[in-house]
Amino acid sequence: MRRLQERLAGKPFTVLLVNHGEARVRVRDFVSREALALSVLLDPNQDASRAWRVRVLPSSFLVDADGRARYTVIGEMDWASPESVEAIQALLR
Repeated sequence: MRRLQERLAGKPFTVLLVNHGEARVRVRDFVSREALALSVLLDPNQDASRAWRVRVLPSSFLVDADGRARYTVIGEMDWASPESVEAIQALLR
């Protein structure tokens, strides 16, 4: 996701990571250790997970400017692959 954010720099696109129920300290340590320069939303009560009906982790959503999910991936995905970038760029048009 970091590489995806870099590839789409300057476009109306951002990556927001949502942590599902872990403690702030644990998340902070992970972000520091992995040198992530991405925004992280803490979801300690799993409200976001319930609102988005997440049943499997990881789950990824591409959300448009109006807050509608336009593309959903359940499970792992190579977000820096040419296919992924192409799908996202098509949604940005």
